[in-house]
Amino acid sequence: MKQRMYNTFFKIFKNPCLARVVTNIGYGLLIIYYFIARIFYRGESHLSKKNAWEILNQCSEKPDMDSHIKNKTIVKDLSIIVPAFNAEKTIAQCIKSVIEQKTKYDYELIVVNDGSTDSTQSILENICDKHLILINQENRGFSGARNSGIDASVGQYIMFLDSDDYLVGNCIDVMLDKIIEEKADIVQAGHYSFVDGDELSRNEVKLQSAIYDNTENMVHNPGYPWAKIYKRTMFHQLRFPLDVWFEDTIVCMILYRMCKKMVVMEDIVYAYRINPEGITLKARHSRKCVDHYWVMEYVLEQAKKNGLQNDDIQYDLIKGHMSTLLYRRISLMNKDVIEAAFILACELLDEVRPVDYIEERRFINKDIEKAFKTRNYKLWKLASFIV
Repeated sequence: MKQRMYNTFFKIFKNPCLARVVTNIGYGLLIIYYFIARIFYRGESHLSKKNAWEILNQCSEKPDMDSHIKNKTIVKDLSIIVPAFNAEKTIAQCIKSVIEQKTKYDYELIVVNDGSTDSTQSILENICDKHLILINQENRGFSGARNSGIDASVGQYIMFLDSDDYLVGNCIDVMLDKIIEEKADIVQAGHYSFVDGDELSRNEVKLQSAIYDNTENMVHNPGYPWAKIYKRTMFHQLRFPLDVWFEDTIVCMILYRMCKKMVVMEDIVYAYRINPEGITLKARHSRKCVDHYWVMEYVLEQAKKNGLQNDDIQYDLIKGHMSTLLYRRISLMNKDVIEAAFILACELLDEVRPVDYIEERRFINKDIEKAFKTRNYKLWKLASFIV
């Protein structure tokens, strides 16, 4: 909540210092409200797991998220994968930012035209560059486009670039040099976000340089798939879940936990365009917001297939997703849907809670754990809103 408040105030005031001051005051008042309100927020849900599943499935049917996996022989250093759907306004700038990179590495730029109905395909067909590989397919969504790119790729390392974003600086060499030098599985660098036509909207996210070799620290890094380079072997048995929103959940829930060594760089290498029409901003108004729960079921299945243990780290990640993230995304749905998602989240956490799990000491997080164990629907909503 505190970060969301800061983001909102920054957009209003365009001043980071003022935004921080107002955020601290506002969040302090919110915490006072929480400690008073929690006394009255009691109410166990008696909805059965079966009924909850039927309600959620009726709201937005659980899709088949599995994808057939193909792996090719590695012959290049890097594969840059760009999913493109109706990207006629931004795709040229995106592609230009890659092919103008000065690099010593042999890379391929795979652009997957995901059933675009505008001039995206013709724009791409008119770009002549030896690195560019164009794949045209029927619309399969972000995950289907990324998966097609992975299947077709022949790079030892993989990078994802969204069609409305672009690379900045000496991105390829800076990141590849570091991941090769450190023999790492993932390298993460900084980015800046911006809104078209608003010069004051630029906001740099400069990460603190670090090298991690333990999962507990890795999972706290940003979970978006871009501004990263991955070792290809991490995708040998994994693909993005099909036909769902929030497909990038696999980054923090699986890829970070599979990672043996991760490097974080402070260099700004990526420009992220804030899209008012994007899923992030419109999800709460669509039934597809319940995909967040379906994706979590998929993630747990894939984690098991990839040999990941059911440990405290996994449990804390799931609990985080099933509290503040889930509630934020489904909060505009009707009460029955929200309660059904809560009950299924409770059941899911009961199944994966380690026997020797040590509960967190922070007060609000303890309330969230209590809410899941006792099926206290009202307390879950309150705590998930505040945390």
